[in-house]
Amino acid sequence: MNTYFNGLISKGLIVFSVVLISACGAKEAELNVNIIGEGSVTAPSGVDCSESCVAMVRLNPPTIGNKIVKITATPAPGYEFLGWNNQYCTPDEVCNMKFSGLCVDQLFCSTGTMYSGQRVEAIFVDSSLLVDSGWSEQSICAVLGDDEVQCWSARIDEVEQVPALNNPQKVAVGGYSACALVDEGVSCWGRSNFLPTGAPQLYPPLDMEMLSSQICVLDQEGVKCWGRNGLIDTPEFTDPTNLRKRHVEDPDSIRDVFCVDDVGVEVCW
Repeated sequence: MNTYFNGLISKGLIVFSVVLISACGAKEAELNVNIIGEGSVTAPSGVDCSESCVAMVRLNPPTIGNKIVKITATPAPGYEFLGWNNQYCTPDEVCNMKFSGLCVDQLFCSTGTMYSGQRVEAIFVDSSLLVDSGWSEQSICAVLGDDEVQCWSARIDEVEQVPALNNPQKVAVGGYSACALVDEGVSCWGRSNFLPTGAPQLYPPLDMEMLSSQICVLDQEGVKCWGRNGLIDTPEFTDPTNLRKRHVEDPDSIRDVFCVDDVGVEVCW
């Protein structure tokens, strides 16, 4: 008897699974691609944009819950890819674009899943003009030839309003502000309540990075950091080199951290 009922249950589960996957079969979601400069954005799921376009992304079954689609930026000859203006992307050429899914009836997606569209901006610049670049989830900036700094932002207009700068050499971008290394030290712009203040003396800076409204500079004396409320404590270092920003993803959060190499060991904070 148990064997008989177990067989029926197994068959029922198989039939139910087939119905479920069929009901939640392949879907499409809209991807709005804006291309700055010369390059292309592609994905195996139906995206092939050599200029700004709107593409329909195929989402393979089972289309239940959120879906991740890999999109790739490819610069044209003579151009360099700087990064994406999208919260799910890092400066890497391959971005794991997330499409959020919502079951129509909230019951096993039996009548289908709706997927929200996404917008992404890919930034390409002429390699012969590029001096330095910086990025955040909100914005991208570049130091170009002829003492020019140009910024692109999906949300923060103030970052795009770059002031006159005296011989900009490096640029770093935070959440709502950006800073450039100039002859006088460090010059910042963006939303007024997110600007770093109280910069220390620098001798001379070797590298610079930003996170949110915090900025760190590696100079001949070591690592110096400050933010909206002045100086910020840093870990103790022996011989820090290669100041950088890292994008960290774990099950609970997506965040950026400062990192340096210190006597062969990576130290992040």
